[in-house]
Amino acid sequence: MTKHILVATDGSDKAHDAVTMAADLAKAANARLTVLHVILHGLRAEEANRLADAEHLVRRVSAYTMPQLGRVPASMNEFFQASQGDIPQAVSVLGDQIARDAAENARTLGVGTVDTRVEPGDYAETILSVADEVGADLIVVGSRGLGRLRGLLVGSVSQKVVQYAPCSVVVVR
Repeated sequence: MTKHILVATDGSDKAHDAVTMAADLAKAANARLTVLHVILHGLRAEEANRLADAEHLVRRVSAYTMPQLGRVPASMNEFFQASQGDIPQAVSVLGDQIARDAAENARTLGVGTVDTRVEPGDYAETILSVADEVGADLIVVGSRGLGRLRGLLVGSVSQKVVQYAPCSVVVVR
């Protein structure tokens, strides 16, 4: 029987679908749910652009992290520019908000016990490490849809999690 589900989220639409599926499974099994957001070490430009999927968070997070601004940034790029070089802090706050929003969504869907984690590291390795640490017996991740060629060349987070996880994994498409 499933007692603890780990769901990874990056704030994207696919991750939202993964959180919804994990919440439905957790509610049906009366299982604990842990929502995880992983912050990649050494945030790269493409990572910042990927976070643009969650630009709806910019308004809320910038009001919290940069109350001195007279105008709320309109995009993720403006958000990082306004952070005055403290991109790690801005990304950390954004990660916290992504995890909180996902947890709130799960609670709204009826999950009784929801925890959040925001951890730095490699995506797949961190998901696997946290799953082991919390004793998850099911991991739910979204599919990023890299495309056939890129997926073959670099692999994907979901492929790595499926390959190395010590428990069952659900990949949401």
